[in-house]
Amino acid sequence: MSAQPSYLEIIPFELHPHVAIIRDLLGYTSNEPEWTDPDEEDDEAYLRSLDPKDWKTHDYYAILGLKKLRHLASADDIRRAYRRKLLTHHPDKRRAAGERVKDESHDYFSCITIAYEILGNPTKRHAYDSVDPLVVDDSVPTLSEIKADFWGSLRGFFARKARWSKKQPVPGLGGPWTNLYDVHSFYDFWDEYDTIRDYSFLDEEDKERGEDRESRRAIERQNRVERARRRAEELRTIRQVVELARSNDPRLLAAGKAARDAKAAKRQARLDALRQRREAEEQQARLEADKLAAERAASEERRRMEAERLRKEREQTRLESRRERRRLREIVVERHDHFVLVDPQPTDPGAERVRVLAALDLICQRLSNTHLQDLNNQLEQTSSVEEARSIFNSKHQEVQQELQAPGLQFSTKTSNASSTGTSTQSTSKYPPEVIRTLVKAVNLLPAGTPKRWEAIAAYVNQHAPGTSISAKEALKQAKSLSQDDVNLRKEANEKAFDSFASSVRDSDAVKNVAITSQLEAEADRPWTVTEQRALEQALRSFPTQSTEGDRWQRIADVVGTRTRRECMVRCKELAEQVRAKKAALSAAKTSVPNGTIKPLANASTKLK
Repeated sequence: MSAQPSYLEIIPFELHPHVAIIRDLLGYTSNEPEWTDPDEEDDEAYLRSLDPKDWKTHDYYAILGLKKLRHLASADDIRRAYRRKLLTHHPDKRRAAGERVKDESHDYFSCITIAYEILGNPTKRHAYDSVDPLVVDDSVPTLSEIKADFWGSLRGFFARKARWSKKQPVPGLGGPWTNLYDVHSFYDFWDEYDTIRDYSFLDEEDKERGEDRESRRAIERQNRVERARRRAEELRTIRQVVELARSNDPRLLAAGKAARDAKAAKRQARLDALRQRREAEEQQARLEADKLAAERAASEERRRMEAERLRKEREQTRLESRRERRRLREIVVERHDHFVLVDPQPTDPGAERVRVLAALDLICQRLSNTHLQDLNNQLEQTSSVEEARSIFNSKHQEVQQELQAPGLQFSTKTSNASSTGTSTQSTSKYPPEVIRTLVKAVNLLPAGTPKRWEAIAAYVNQHAPGTSISAKEALKQAKSLSQDDVNLRKEANEKAFDSFASSVRDSDAVKNVAITSQLEAEADRPWTVTEQRALEQALRSFPTQSTEGDRWQRIADVVGTRTRRECMVRCKELAEQVRAKKAALSAAKTSVPNGTIKPLANASTKLK
């Protein structure tokens, strides 16, 4: 708890003027001395000449008897002056004195009330003081007056404007001996001058006279525009006077002349020094030019030698690459005869030779000189053709794996029995055939596909009857699958196939999918990038309209490493993938997992 103050503060209580006059009328007396100002006289003739209709033209300080103090009068002075006027000019007081008061609404006492309402309100008083014609002087000194009497014409102007500065205190104009720092501070202050004058008292229309809210708002907007115009004009006038003062300030003129003289003297001294230094610099320049020429020649020679060295290194690298490739070809082709002799009775020696040559070209293209040299050394150190063939095929598989396009990859981390059980539980929400369809959809629709997960969900719902999965659920399930073991994926595929086979064993659908299943079984061996490119080139070379022999056999001959049936299977797979992808994208635009038709414009944004 905070400590209690050790003194008692006495706060004076000031009665409201209306309460005070009522107390006086009822006969209450007060020990407070009556406030009088010997310099102010009650101008009763002026008060009786006032018309409440022309209240904006009245001198409110004169009405309350404060025409000398004016804006210097305090709030207490205004309250006491208003109380004096109440005691003297209130209609009840005047009636008690025998005066006849007819209409109080048109009586001059209303002007006293209006004067107190304005001067007693700090905001309204500030607005009135801002345009008080007896105090505010908006006269502006002319250029001729400034040149004739700089100090006399500007000192009063800046003193009058300093009263309305938002930032106080205001620096003075100074005199002839004011230092330049204060002079520049003075002009910097007036460059950023901002006024607190309020021009609301000059509003032509009172918004309270508006008939409705819209008319009052229109009047207020018009008044704000007019106030802003007057304020901008005031600031523009002040800045013009500041510029005139700056351009004619004798202190700045003298300082500018001294600066110009010093600059001219410094420039002349610099020219003399340059003239004296020129001959020495010319001699030094000739020596440096000769030195630079020699250095340039040496640099060119070093650059030429470096370029020659790099050329020789590149040539050496090419020679080494050619030598290692030739060495690998001699080992594979000449020494081991494409590894054909490994099989006692090869089924197709020609196809095997073509496959080995394609693998040889791929290895030579992908491996660096160092890796080629290591491979050659391993092949030369082998004791049998079977071992050499195993090393060659292993390296070929590594290169093929590097060229494979990434799809939905499953984690190959080893796990114990408990982790396997956990993974199985995480994917047990959906049947194995749904998981298999989801994996196929993810591989079919790669990253970058518009509304990818909506399309994947639509694909799963279309190809897995009785399944309703949303885009968000498909994304969550795919992330869960990407962390499972590879064995789980194989198990899901096997269960899905068993379930599918048992459900359609006795139906007519077996006839429709028998050929496709057979072709897929034959296409288990994955296609490499080189084989895919060869197939595409062969399809372009032998279109459907070609009648020269067996088209698919000619395509298989171009591929070299695939049979006629494998080429047909691959082509059908690609066509099926394209059709499925188009169908999934079309379904994603019009359907959602629950089957209702609605736009999916915001689905992609929500999933992100």
